[in-house]
Amino acid sequence: MKQNGKRFISGVFAAMAVFTAAMMVTTVVNINNQKKVMALTGEENLVQEMTLEGNIADDALITVISTDHGDIAAELYTKYAPETVANFRELAESGYYDDTFVYAVQKGINAGFGSKYDDGGLPENYDKKVEKVGPELTKDLWPLKGALLSAGLTHGTLWRGQETYSGSRFIIPGSIDFEDEEVKKQLDSYLNIDNVSESDTAVYESTKNLINMFCKYGGTPNVSQKITVFGQTFDGWDVLDSIMNEPSDEKTLIPKKEIAITGVKFMTYAEYNRASDK
Repeated sequence: MKQNGKRFISGVFAAMAVFTAAMMVTTVVNINNQKKVMALTGEENLVQEMTLEGNIADDALITVISTDHGDIAAELYTKYAPETVANFRELAESGYYDDTFVYAVQKGINAGFGSKYDDGGLPENYDKKVEKVGPELTKDLWPLKGALLSAGLTHGTLWRGQETYSGSRFIIPGSIDFEDEEVKKQLDSYLNIDNVSESDTAVYESTKNLINMFCKYGGTPNVSQKITVFGQTFDGWDVLDSIMNEPSDEKTLIPKKEIAITGVKFMTYAEYNRASDK
């Protein structure tokens, strides 16, 4: 059901849509700056690959996001984004996400989750500190398909440095087309692989591994290191795909048919497996 009332709407998802639609279209200065931001050191621990391959510790924290399309299960990275995960969990356990919405869908590319309103708005009379959790950016985590990206308020500009807080809403990316040769070239350019010497084995291997992860699993690399990654989907891919293929308004990205989130819960991976076996 659509909800009415006073609220304010952040431009986070709109900015994400602009990033994604434009993919790599930006100024030369910004491209060069992005190369610096995304350059790897060789010391990265690309933990999402473990999650995606099913190598998840029994005591790992799992979230199950229940929607009217079905459930999506993701591992949460408390080590890498502790404040974001804590904020997400506190909201969920308070019942905040019960009867919320998937408020935006860019077909196959990304979807916005967790708004009290079906247009992505935020309640006017609530504690807005939950929208201002500081960014927790790390080169161990990237916007691969099915990652959980926390979307809070923003300040600054795209050209002079925009910072995105973690907040109540979150975005799950789908993927751009990595079969497109131009996209692959742009990804190589962003990760600056041409300037990495093969003699610098650790940096070269980390960079190639990350490129291969994007090409294998999918994702939206253009928002890398711009928004906090705090989890990774490992189950419920059919549900995620069905949501991302729902028709939406071309301009607002609001789904034409309401997509409900009925709740968010937590458990260990061992508990998740036991529940799945029943």
